[in-house]
Amino acid sequence: MRQKPIPGRAMTAGAARYGRGDYVVDEATRQRMPPEPAWVGRVQTVLDAGQVRLVTPHGAEWTARVENLTEAEASQRAAYDAAVPHRVGARR
Repeated sequence: MRQKPIPGRAMTAGAARYGRGDYVVDEATRQRMPPEPAWVGRVQTVLDAGQVRLVTPHGAEWTARVENLTEAEASQRAAYDAAVPHRVGARR
């Protein structure tokens, strides 16, 4: 699958394609049987030019290869944000 550039982010040779906080879809997590959609995550850490650490709305993390990632669509970003548990009060 071909990588789509993120608008407003320069893609230079050797530079990381995604930065902290970007919403991405990890196509390597998609299943055919039983059918499961690919996981949507936010970039937590850029490990190197080829790998990033992603996080789900509930805090689960996984390492993904950059070539398996695509930019999340607006509906996927909205679903991610809606699934984030919101805290009331100060964090401890």
